[in-house]
Amino acid sequence: MARIPYPERPADGVAKLPVPLNAFRMLSHAPPLADSAIDLGLAVLLESTLPVRLRELVIMAVAAGTECAYEAVQHRPIALNSGVTADQLAVIAEHRSSGREFDETESAAVTAAFELMSQHTLSEGSLAALRACFTDRQVVEIVTTVGYYVMLAGLMNGLGVDIDPSGERFLGLTGDAPE
Repeated sequence: MARIPYPERPADGVAKLPVPLNAFRMLSHAPPLADSAIDLGLAVLLESTLPVRLRELVIMAVAAGTECAYEAVQHRPIALNSGVTADQLAVIAEHRSSGREFDETESAAVTAAFELMSQHTLSEGSLAALRACFTDRQVVEIVTTVGYYVMLAGLMNGLGVDIDPSGERFLGLTGDAPE
């Protein structure tokens, strides 16, 4: 149960979403923040050059690293639909980023996500691994995706935002066709 009540009126930007998600309903206490966060989230989901499967691996790593059940429930169907395997999700849930479940590119992205959450920076080795696998734009997109979802996890965990399991309603909106 949410630790503070949801505002009676959602921010205008909530209308851009196919579902008025509780995360953004809660953020509507600060309408300019909600509207900006929704715009950034839509850019992460729709305008990133990252393959959707890799983006979802990063988001699921953030969900695991922040222990954010809301993000995990919301993005699991999107991740699976985009080609992420149940085995990969199980490894991520254990806070691991390497093993037979991941190729070099996937491991670099997930490792970077866990490192950013735990150290708030990237080691030279992690940055080199990212740059070997991704363009500089995609490296920035990975770092931004991590930051965005960590911010949302803080909101959802800190205020006890109620989980609304509607991730499957976002299939198609997020460019998540299997690759």
